[in-house]
Amino acid sequence: MVLCVIGVAACTKIINTEIGADGLIPPVDGVKVKDTVINVFAKTWGFDSAKVPIQEMNILGYSQNNTFGKTTASINIQMQPGIDSFHFPVSADSLQLDSVVLVLGTGGLVYGDTTQNLAFRVFEINNTANFGHSEGYPYLTTTVISQGAELTYNNTAKVVPPLSTKDSVYNYLDTTKNQLRVRLSNSFGDRLLKDYSFNHEYQTDSTFRSAFKGFQIVPEATGNALLPIVLTSNNTKLAIYYRYTKADGSGLDTAIAYFRPNGNSASSNYIQKDRNGAELSATQPVGDLNESDNYIYVESDPGVYSRISLPALSTFPKSLIYKAELILTQDANPSDASTFSFKEAPNLFIAAYDTINKRRTNLSKDIQPTLASNGLSYITSATGLNNLGIYPYLTVGAGGDSVYQYRLNITRHIQDVLLGKVSNFPLDVYAPTAEDSVYDATLNSRLYIGLNSTTSSSFNALNYPSIGKIRLAGSVGDSTKRIRLHIVYSPVKTN
Repeated sequence: MVLCVIGVAACTKIINTEIGADGLIPPVDGVKVKDTVINVFAKTWGFDSAKVPIQEMNILGYSQNNTFGKTTASINIQMQPGIDSFHFPVSADSLQLDSVVLVLGTGGLVYGDTTQNLAFRVFEINNTANFGHSEGYPYLTTTVISQGAELTYNNTAKVVPPLSTKDSVYNYLDTTKNQLRVRLSNSFGDRLLKDYSFNHEYQTDSTFRSAFKGFQIVPEATGNALLPIVLTSNNTKLAIYYRYTKADGSGLDTAIAYFRPNGNSASSNYIQKDRNGAELSATQPVGDLNESDNYIYVESDPGVYSRISLPALSTFPKSLIYKAELILTQDANPSDASTFSFKEAPNLFIAAYDTINKRRTNLSKDIQPTLASNGLSYITSATGLNNLGIYPYLTVGAGGDSVYQYRLNITRHIQDVLLGKVSNFPLDVYAPTAEDSVYDATLNSRLYIGLNSTTSSSFNALNYPSIGKIRLAGSVGDSTKRIRLHIVYSPVKTN
């Protein structure tokens, strides 16, 4: 037997069962459980900004695809000697430079085409730039830091096979792996080795940063990959290889000095998006939410997000909701088959958009906050995020192809909407990164979105900046993939 329910998009299947748990239904009553799918209006809606502090994974490189366009990710970073009043072991006239190398610790992963070489240049940050730990840090990924003179060796871009950043490196007193190494000019090395004085430039962190503002690492528009960079890794450093005349005059000794970021160092991840010619450029965000799109797009911040509305809930019968899950299915652009071989499906989050207060609000009954042991900020737990269904999983589509799918569990939110406890606000589907937060009404505070244990103040973002991106089926088009709200419920009789 099949019934059609007024206000829903599909016919309703009746599941015969006897339930009465938790005192919700009198145990003597037989209850028929129904299963339905309701209309969802979905549209790509806008672009989110992001901040990437030094302790979070930064992204470096250049990538392009037909769906989302081009991404150019640069890094600005300060480094300095490890101690105040730093000095080399002998006077400047007894020092001889071998080489100076900027080393960036990588996360050991490559997101993109590993067969195409990347290329990078290093510049000095302009000494007049407003760039420092006490000057507006952390910075938005759209913040431009002015560029000074080029420091790359011979003013020639360093060509980097992406997989080489995972290889072991064997250098004097430095044998390790997961490094990106860029040799810098000898004139810059001589400046550090011979021109700077321990009783002036090297006197303190502040005096050094006044003399040298920091490094800007910029990719060339070549290759097609993004590299995760760990700025707080022991691998991230400036290595100055040099020789000096021994005090007894018996010859030369070889040495190395390291400068590294510290707690007072500023950094920024400048990420440019070029949508020209991309499919996304034809689907400009912001519009009438009652007009659905064939596809919706989600890209980890700083990227694009989508907004959905559920008008059919206004005519949905008064019910007990056992499950309500928003089902989203990948519907990739066939022309991006090769560029999406990196499996970039992001972790998603869902929040109500409060149209009155103009802010995203946590679905607090579906994703409950926990308090970090430092007591400074509320954060979501791994268990809660897993129950919400934020992670993509592979499934087989109607055509036999493998596609990513999400099932976002918003059961309690839908129940509260039907009970009139919360407003039926639009819902934002997005891919948060570091520093992303959402307002939580039960706490009357902001809630940071990420993964960690309640016994640690460490915090892991759900996505790396600009890495995750996916095209999903909208609410029109292919009926096997379109976005839909699946509800399992029992109608409640009213007098």
